[in-house]
Amino acid sequence: YIRNREGRHRDPDRPFALMISHNPPHMPFEQVPREYVEKYGDATSEDLLTRPNVDFDGEHGGKVAHKHGKNYFAAVTGVDDQFGRLLRCLDEERLKDETIVVFTSDHGEMMGSQGRYGKTIWYDESLLVPFLIRWPGHIGTGTDDLLLSTPDLMPTLLSMIGLGDRVPDTVQGTDLSGAFLGHDVDRPTSALYLAVGPEYPEGGLRGVKTHRFTFVIQREEGQPDQYILHDNREDPYQLRNVADAQPEVVLELTRVLAGWLERTADPWVR
Repeated sequence: YIRNREGRHRDPDRPFALMISHNPPHMPFEQVPREYVEKYGDATSEDLLTRPNVDFDGEHGGKVAHKHGKNYFAAVTGVDDQFGRLLRCLDEERLKDETIVVFTSDHGEMMGSQGRYGKTIWYDESLLVPFLIRWPGHIGTGTDDLLLSTPDLMPTLLSMIGLGDRVPDTVQGTDLSGAFLGHDVDRPTSALYLAVGPEYPEGGLRGVKTHRFTFVIQREEGQPDQYILHDNREDPYQLRNVADAQPEVVLELTRVLAGWLERTADPWVR
């Protein structure tokens, strides 16, 4: 599609948008080419999964991490390899300077951290995703702690290509293109987290992440709400719930969360 030999796939004089969604690194973890597994030699899952919060004895994911940690790393390497092919192709076709390239994901993976595997949980290994963007001549090199969320991607990218005025008013995301283009913008101070089950949409998990804290309320039908607070500066691996010890932070972040839930018309709001 990028090479577009003889114009078979697109009009070469018109802009194009291309989205590629790889399944890995994802279950089934064993479906990874051996060439990528072999890159890790004799390393074991225990050698690779070295975060202090990894628990190979955890009933919710310890066994999966022990069995597939190496496969997971191999899959990441495979995706990196294939993404590199795309970048090289853009270079070869002389499209690099006029193409915005984004690499991101829809969720992370616990892979043994907190004794778990999978997604939807509030821990950083699940909640955080990579976001890399390249647009030569427009976006400088570097890193940024911008609290960017998935709903922000559409309005942000449309604004970058001059279509910001066509973003519907009903879109809940925010145009943060200015943050990438070197402009002064109103930077978010929190990002919304939610995990909603269809059988009980007014319950489940709701929370916010700030630059310092992860705050979550867990609601189960007929049970009192449970509060979780992690101070990610003092406890970067989120091993301690300090909600009881910091009630003033819980109160403030409950207020911040309520604002998000009101704006998004969440059924959680009673």
